[in-house]
Formats: sequence, structure tokens, C-alpha cells
Amino acid sequence: MCSTEATNKVKELKKRLEETKMELRTSRSLTDELRGQLAESSSTIDTFEAKARHHLEIEAAKVVAVDEQKDKILKFGRKLASDSYNLCLKKMAKAFLEIDTEVLDHIEVSDFKSEDFEDDEVSEDPAAPIDP
Repeated sequence: MCSTEATNKVKELKKRLEETKMELRTSRSLTDELRGQLAESSSTIDTFEAKARHHLEIEAAKVVAVDEQKDKILKFGRKLASDSYNLCLKKMAKAFLEIDTEVLDHIEVSDFKSEDFEDDEVSEDPAAPIDP
């Protein structure tokens, strides 16, 4: 090989080396840029997950509060029903002295609906007074 060819070969190799270095710098720059975008995306996802967790915690707290309120309302309703039942028993005891209201707690009440009578018919109650 002559010196001119060797010199040209060296120049060509130096040129390729510079091009390769340039491509490497470009690749590193793009990689750094992508890392930054990835970090931003990760931060955004973390923020979104935190907001979602917070929202779920709020919803869970609302459900607990509603359940507590329902329980209080049901307890209050049972107390009112019980008080009204007891008040009714007291009024019945005053109005009808011969009735033993203690027995009423043991009587089972059922919703009796007879299919023997139509809506416009009158059922005959044996205890009802008879009109002449």
C-alpha cells in the first residue's frame, strides 16, 4: 500500500469515527430526552394514582357515614314504633279496663285476605251488629 492510500484510508476512518461519534451523541441526547419524558410520565401516573386512592378513600368514608346514618335512623324508627305501640297499649288499657294488654304481646297477627269475597261484597263478621 502506498502512503497516499494509507493517508486516504486514515482520513476515511477518521471521518467515519467522527460520524459515529456524532450519531452516538445524537442517540445519547435522544435517550436523555426519553428518560426525562419517562420521569414526567411516571410522576403524572403517581399523581393520578394518589388522586384515585384519595377519591376511593373519600367514597369509602361516605359509605361508612351513610351506613352509620342508616343505623341511627333504623334504631330511631324502632324506638318510635316501640314507643307508639306502648302508648297504644296504655290508651287501650284506659279505654277498655277489662282487656288484659299483657296478652296482646303473645297474639300473632297475620294479614288475612279472603278470596271467597269479591271487593264489592260485604263479609259478615260474627261480632258485627246485625241491621234489621
